[in-house]
Amino acid sequence: MVFDAGSTALKCAIADENNTILAVESIIPKIISSEDGFGRQWESGNYWENLLNLAELTIKKAKIDSQKIKCLTSTAIRPSSVFTDEDFNPLYISASFDIRGIDYGDEIDERVIELTGKSLYQYTGHFPNLLMIPGRFEWLRNNPEAVHGRKIEHYLPVDSWILVKLGGEFHTNTTSAMESGFFDIKEKAWLEEWHTIFEIDDSFFPPPVDSGEIIGHPSKFVQEKLNLDSEVEIVAGIPDTQAALLAANAITPGNIGVVLGSTTPVQTVMDKLRIGPEVQFWIGGINIKNICDNYLVEASTGMTGHVVRWAANMFGNGKSKDQRNISKEQFENLKYKFDKFDKVEQNKHEDNLASHAVYGNLGPLPLATTSSDSLKGEFHFPSPGGVEEYFINQEELVGAVFDNITFAVAKNIEYTKEFAELSQSSVYILGGISRYELLCQRIADVLNAPISHLHHHEASLHGILLLCDVASGKIKNMKDLSDKIEEQKMVHKIEPRPEMVNKLQQKYKKWLSIIKPNLKI
Repeated sequence: MVFDAGSTALKCAIADENNTILAVESIIPKIISSEDGFGRQWESGNYWENLLNLAELTIKKAKIDSQKIKCLTSTAIRPSSVFTDEDFNPLYISASFDIRGIDYGDEIDERVIELTGKSLYQYTGHFPNLLMIPGRFEWLRNNPEAVHGRKIEHYLPVDSWILVKLGGEFHTNTTSAMESGFFDIKEKAWLEEWHTIFEIDDSFFPPPVDSGEIIGHPSKFVQEKLNLDSEVEIVAGIPDTQAALLAANAITPGNIGVVLGSTTPVQTVMDKLRIGPEVQFWIGGINIKNICDNYLVEASTGMTGHVVRWAANMFGNGKSKDQRNISKEQFENLKYKFDKFDKVEQNKHEDNLASHAVYGNLGPLPLATTSSDSLKGEFHFPSPGGVEEYFINQEELVGAVFDNITFAVAKNIEYTKEFAELSQSSVYILGGISRYELLCQRIADVLNAPISHLHHHEASLHGILLLCDVASGKIKNMKDLSDKIEEQKMVHKIEPRPEMVNKLQQKYKKWLSIIKPNLKI
């Protein structure tokens, strides 16, 4: 039984010994937003109770004897955070895009530089400081009413906190720690200077362990509540994006994982730590027991999933007042128009195709943090002789939406490959938006290289199911992992289409000339 605490939903899934999912259930926990818009936290008072109720529901839907459950683990969006009392009861659970502490980031960085001579980015590989968890913690220290005046005793990533509450030892997995903004990723240890800066005890931070390590068994309370055997193994989890990489076996140096989701990170696996002098990339890692101990360089395209939802609402025949409730039919209509657009381009001659196309700058950009000569939310129409000479249809606008994503991903692949000094690489496409397989196909076309596509959209859940196999000894090494994924037949190759390669590469160059990304942050 595994848990996935995402940006919106909390999921629970149960799978059999072959990792075939028997049931998935989810709830949407309540989010409390501050009046200024900076704070977004999960309602902590009933989060744990709701999680247990969700587990009970999932067991019921799976129609299994819960005594047969052998393993518990979890994943969560990164970087996530829970601040707790001494008994690990949550005082504050931050939600996605929680930027409380925005005013403290630079101040904290200056303090680190003063104490060590190095910037926080040089230690953590993460930026900007105003968005990182240390700033959030400093805000809580200065606003004790946010935690009802109670003392914060521990920090945990959400995935680790779930497992500790289930009965596991106080811990975090090293990969989640590397996403926190508190962690020295070179030394793989919590930065010592935090004890001086925040006046915290040694017990504040959890000991880091590799993902896949067994870290305990369910508490007596959890055993009785969920009718679990006392010997169920609680297994150290991993952040959601790295879980998706594991599901596709995209975890060795030279692999590039493109997670087509809310923000579409492009993560390139490296065998050595590289932190450049300029702040352009996130640097993280992926550490799994007996399997891998590697680093990641990451560039994000920025908002992606929301752009697709916007497009479904705008062009999917029938507008929804609430973008959270866009109908399946609207998404299907968007897919139909994208397919129609692609067929038209297949039949067009490549001469002048790029100059006569519609281009979009709707959110996705190389590196996400770059600026552009073009404004976000903008379509660029061809008009060399006046707009009356061209009749733009909806399919071309839909195509521009997806091309924007395609080209931003392509450029980020270039950037991360160069930074990682890769001569050869393998690209894997993952995530919910990869259900638009034509988008994956066009990425292969513009790269003029085959890509591997994980066609199951619950990639993170499948990744943490594999962690259970690591913990049990079913997967002892990389060969076992490769064999397991091959046996599951979840990954397939998409070859570039020769007739589309040059067309899309020309369009890509034209898009770059319009967007003109400015890489100075």
